[in-house]
Amino acid sequence: MARALYTAYQARDWATAETFLHPDAVLDMPATGERLVGREQVMRFQREYPEPWGELVVVRALGDAAAAAAQVEIRAPGGDVFRMAAFWALRDGLLASGTEYWVDPGGSPPPGRTAYPAAD
Repeated sequence: MARALYTAYQARDWATAETFLHPDAVLDMPATGERLVGREQVMRFQREYPEPWGELVVVRALGDAAAAAAQVEIRAPGGDVFRMAAFWALRDGLLASGTEYWVDPGGSPPPGRTAYPAAD
C-alpha cells in the first residue's frame, strides 16, 4: 500500500493516491514540524507542492494488514538527492497514521565517533 501511494504521488495521480488514505489520515513530518490532518489536507499538500519536485523512486516497501513502510529517494531537477522513510499504521485497510522522516544524505558522524566507510 505504501509503494502504491508514493508511486501515485510520482505520477501526480491524485485520484488514485487518495484511495490509499483513510479519511481521517494524519501525517507527521518531524524534520519540518508539520502535521497534516485528514485525507483532504494530505492530498492538498501533495497537489500544491511546488513543481518541479523531481523524480520520486520507491526503493523498498514493506507491509501487512496492520502497517506499511517505504524507503523513498527523490532526485531533484538540480541534481540534489533527498531520502525519506515513511511508516504508516493502517486502519480499515487504509493508510491512517503516518510519519515521514526526510533527510539530506551525506552528513558526517558526530565528533568523537570513528567514521565507518560510507554506504553505497
